[in-house]
Amino acid sequence: MSRLSISQLYEDLREELKLSVLSGESGMSRLINHTHFQKNGLPLAGFLKAVHPERVQVWGNTEVRFLEDLVEEKRVEAVRKYFRLPLCAVLVTGGKDIFPSIREESDKSNVPIIVSGLPGKELMPRLSGYLEEHLSLHARLHGVLVDLYGVGVLIQGKSGIGKSECALHLVTRGHRLVADDVVDIQLRGNELVGKSTDLLKHHIEVRGLGILNLKDLFGVVAIRYEKNVEMIVELIPLTPDLPFERLGIDIETQNILGKYLPHVKIPVAPGRNIPTLIEVAARNLLLQRMGYFSAEEFSRTLSAQIALGTNR
Repeated sequence: MSRLSISQLYEDLREELKLSVLSGESGMSRLINHTHFQKNGLPLAGFLKAVHPERVQVWGNTEVRFLEDLVEEKRVEAVRKYFRLPLCAVLVTGGKDIFPSIREESDKSNVPIIVSGLPGKELMPRLSGYLEEHLSLHARLHGVLVDLYGVGVLIQGKSGIGKSECALHLVTRGHRLVADDVVDIQLRGNELVGKSTDLLKHHIEVRGLGILNLKDLFGVVAIRYEKNVEMIVELIPLTPDLPFERLGIDIETQNILGKYLPHVKIPVAPGRNIPTLIEVAARNLLLQRMGYFSAEEFSRTLSAQIALGTNR
C-alpha cells in the first residue's frame, strides 16, 4: 500500500475542501496508512480501543457538540487521553470552532487539527475518493485495456504481436480504448480499476502510423478514462506444438493484486480474425455471468447422446 503524508493531503485538497490548519502544524509529516477515515464519537467518550490511529480522524457536529457539553475539566481530561494516541491527524468538518484547550493538546502531541469549511455530507465522499485513489494497492502492467460491451478486457502479449492494432480495430467497431502500452491498475474496494498514465492518455501507438490520438480521430465516444478490469486476453504465437483447451471447460485465471480474473489465451496466426475472437471472448464472459456455459452445455449434450447410444 502507498503512503500519504498529511501535508500532501492538505496541499492537494486545500482549495477543494476549504482546509486550514488550526494547530499541530509540526506533525504535518505524519503518514496516513489506510484508505478509510474514522468518525470519533465513542473514542472521545473514552472508548479508545476503537481508534485506528493510521486513519484520518473526523470530527463532525456530534463530536464537537459532545466536547462543548463537557465541563472544562472533563473536556481537558478527554482530549488529553485522546491525543496520547499515535494519531495521524484530526479533520473537523463544517468550519467548527475548537476550544483552546483542545488546540493546546494538539500542539503538545504534534497531531494536526485541520478544519474544513464544508459540511460532513459534502466532505466525506470527496475525502473517501481521494484516499482510495492515493492509498489503494496498485500495479502497472504492459498491455492494452479496452471496453467491450461493458466488459473491461486487458489485452496482453509480447511486444509486436499486434495488441495495439487489435485495439484500434475494436475502436473502429464502436468499442472504447482505456489505455495503451501501460495500464495503471488500482484495487478499489473489491474491484480492479484500470486507467492510462497521464502521458499516454487517449493515445495509441500503431506500427507504420506512429502515435495516434483516438479522442481527436474518433471523438469522445472512442475513449474511456477508466474501466474495471474483468478479463485478460493473452495473444500468443501459434506453433504446431502449442497445447490448448479444445472444449473450453477448464477456465484459466490470473492473479492481479489478489483478484483472480478469467484468462483466455488466443493463438495469433495469419488469417485469424483476432479482434472478432476477442469480442466473442467478452460476449462469452457475459453469458457465463448469466449462468450459461457453452462448453458445459455441449459436454452435457454429448454425454447424453453417448449414453443414449450405449443403451441402444
